[in-house]
Amino acid sequence: MNRLFTFGCSFTINNSRPTWADIVGQQFAEYQNWARGGMGNQFIFNSLIEANARNKFTSQDTIAIMWTNVSRLDIYKDKNWYLPGNIY
Repeated sequence: MNRLFTFGCSFTINNSRPTWADIVGQQFAEYQNWARGGMGNQFIFNSLIEANARNKFTSQDTIAIMWTNVSRLDIYKDKNWYLPGNIY
């Protein structure tokens, strides 16, 4: 298979052990994990847009997105992402 791009929060990236994305990524010629722990759906969506702009997705690519909880808040301000956490 060609390329795999994964997006999500800490369930998609973990520095201490492989996640579902790392395991699936072994089956691809190229694997990029754009996930970051603690991020919400706004960050995940924007990461998808940025990854496409940088890598020019094709019909040969596989895109996997693990959306997070809808109550998680993330804010992009002054060229940085802020993670205030759960809105409740």
